Amino acid sequence: MTRGLAVVLAIALVVTACGGSVVSPTSAPSHAASGSSSSPAATAVPSASPTRAEAWRIAIDTLISERERIHPDPYQGIDKATYLAAADELAEQIPNLNDDQALAGITRLAAMPGWNGREGHSGIFPFLPEDGTHAYPLRFWRFSDGLVITTARPPYEDLIGSRVIGVAGKPIDAVMALVEPMAPRDNPSNLLAYGPLYMRQSELLAGVGVIERVGPAVFSVVDRNGTARDVSVEPIPAADDVVWTNALPLILPTRDAMWLHDQDERIWWRFLEDTKTLYVQYNEVMSTGSAADEILARVAQGGVERVVVDLRNNGGGDNHKYGQLLEALQDPSINRPGRLVVLIGRLTFSAAGNFATEVEAKTDAVFVGEAMGSSPNMYGDVRKSPLRTIGRDVYIASTYHQMSTADDPRITIEPDVAVPYSSDDYFSDRDPQLEAAIRTAVGP
Repeated sequence: MTRGLAVVLAIALVVTACGGSVVSPTSAPSHAASGSSSSPAATAVPSASPTRAEAWRIAIDTLISERERIHPDPYQGIDKATYLAAADELAEQIPNLNDDQALAGITRLAAMPGWNGREGHSGIFPFLPEDGTHAYPLRFWRFSDGLVITTARPPYEDLIGSRVIGVAGKPIDAVMALVEPMAPRDNPSNLLAYGPLYMRQSELLAGVGVIERVGPAVFSVVDRNGTARDVSVEPIPAADDVVWTNALPLILPTRDAMWLHDQDERIWWRFLEDTKTLYVQYNEVMSTGSAADEILARVAQGGVERVVVDLRNNGGGDNHKYGQLLEALQDPSINRPGRLVVLIGRLTFSAAGNFATEVEAKTDAVFVGEAMGSSPNMYGDVRKSPLRTIGRDVYIASTYHQMSTADDPRITIEPDVAVPYSSDDYFSDRDPQLEAAIRTAVGP
């Protein structure tokens, strides 16, 4: 698995497996009534140079055939007949849709199987530089008090800290209701992170009718002093946006709160003398070197009342690489009731979710924060399949990872202690979730 949808999903710069080959259909199959994906369409006429409608039909059929080829359970979470009927309906609408509307439609179609969860890796992510799309140079986070701009590219820096209440005259809840069906998700917590990514894309906002056409959009905001205003924001090319966000548009920008430091370090730890807490920030599931041994050695020195493992910035990696740390947390010096706490959140995803699920099963850890972004049992190891006739790619999970019991119906791990995180907390550099973790765990 890859680290985070922060990288793989939003920007698709890293993929865990080789790209899948595209099945080039010689005809455009119909998916209606019978549910068959191979019955011929009555009106589709293949040609050496397909018409626009044929190109989109081929792309829709390729999306379905590649999902059936790659995904271990392509219709998990959705009725097959319902899904294929949605594909046919979109294909029939194409002549009446412009390209932005068609893009929104196929992006929505790719995400549909995951609306009930466990599909955060699978979808269309039209954010790559080569996609020719445009993003609004604002980054958002859905805090407990609303959708807030956490950083902005010049000349929009004065919007930082403002709460977004609408776009193009539409209330923000209505905008998100239009945008979120296009976003993959393992669960609703995961969607808190992904939804704002899709709202940043001008083509998608145009495609779902929030704005009339690609270009400036008016964002209605309320600043931190309570002043409301409307600001027209010009989108920038995806290539520029990737440079500006450092290909990490999901994560919170660095501030003075400790958990927002050194997010690019795979793992680091610090002893907090005032609370006798050994704080371990685990940001990427890759080789952690000697960290596990260092953690055990520091606990053995004495004076450590609790160990807090922070997974809130961990979007995944290689789930074969966390064994040493998991073993360390199972050591009797750490694994005692009230001694071990794990901080989780919406970005705890993929291999990090696998790790958290095993920690839950194999230790007495208390979980604090917000619901985990990953599912205990989920689909991952994404493969890329080109949709050549429309110049897009679809990413499809190829492996089912059962880290919990086979009959576990959960699509997330809920924290034992749920702690909201507000924009005031963020901009005041407070960390109420870590504070709760320290209060919760009382070492022997």
